[in-house]
Amino acid sequence: MNENYRMFRRRAFLIAVAALVSASALAQPSSSSSQDRGNNRALTSAESYVPLPTLSAGVMSRRTRGGTFVVDVGLDVPDSSLRARARSSGPRLQDALRTALSTYANTYYRQNAAPDPATLARLLQGAVDRTLGARGARLLLANVVYQGR
Repeated sequence: MNENYRMFRRRAFLIAVAALVSASALAQPSSSSSQDRGNNRALTSAESYVPLPTLSAGVMSRRTRGGTFVVDVGLDVPDSSLRARARSSGPRLQDALRTALSTYANTYYRQNAAPDPATLARLLQGAVDRTLGARGARLLLANVVYQGR
């Protein structure tokens, strides 16, 4: 029985690793052109608009995942030099925004309550300002969705 249990755990571990590897492979864009066609599509034709990919963060509830927040954002950056900095800082911006979204999901959000877009926008805007090192890029929330478990 002990050997069967070890084999079961080994198989479960290998299946979990395979699922994580395949999920991360699906999440990575295959080329830079796929980003332009995917979630980075422009919602407007304004030159000052900088699209960003969809962000998501899990909501913890008593040591288990309680749900997921999915947020679509973009930036309105009228200053051309700051816009160039925002476009070149894409991965850093995404990381800062995901961290801010995770902070909101696990600190500010309460289960079975409507999300507070004002608090979420404040946290995300602060992350943008810190990452770019200057104010002037305005965060635009396009979509805020909480998907319960």
